Amino acid sequence: MRTGLLAMLAMLLTPSVARACATCIASPFGDRTYNWGYLVLLALPFVLIAVVVGIFAYHAGYGPRTVARRLATRFAAKVDTEVLKETT
Repeated sequence: MRTGLLAMLAMLLTPSVARACATCIASPFGDRTYNWGYLVLLALPFVLIAVVVGIFAYHAGYGPRTVARRLATRFAAKVDTEVLKETT
């Protein structure tokens, strides 16, 4: 029973027709999915550098709460103590 279930699952998950590659099947500029590989390979170094810099910044004390607190204090409205705010 178990081997029959595994065989049926294997038949369902395997592709019905094996193709050679994206460039052999598609007409020129007809299949845009071939470009995703290039985009991923171009973006991958930048994403990895951002992750490493983020990890180093987090361990250096620049966590999300710390950065939010610093930005809130920097851009908060400054209260002028010289001005009286009482109304009569």
